Amino acid sequence: MTLAYMNKRNSKQTAWHYEETIATTETGAAVIIPASPQVKRVTCTLIAAANTGKFQVSTSSNSKIMAETAVWQDWANTTDTGTTTAVAIGPITAIRGVSTSGEISIEVVV
Repeated sequence: MTLAYMNKRNSKQTAWHYEETIATTETGAAVIIPASPQVKRVTCTLIAAANTGKFQVSTSSNSKIMAETAVWQDWANTTDTGTTTAVAIGPITAIRGVSTSGEISIEVVV
């Protein structure tokens, strides 16, 4: 499993950004969401063109994510073709993209 950390963005408030392209029928990196009281929303965009992909989220600890024993759930209403954006308001510890057909890209902003 690949593990990824978000890149810190230049902004007035602390913010992070992550982008990845995921090959056909592959699962992307587990993107660790920064543990910070400033993190209140996680915005995710799936860019699939004519292909199909989805997001999966976890509330497992970082140690379980790194040990590949985390529990992953499909994020409701994020399996789609084309471009879809969703916002998580509740706490999640990690997110990953999954290609179900064709190459997809994801963008995650916190």
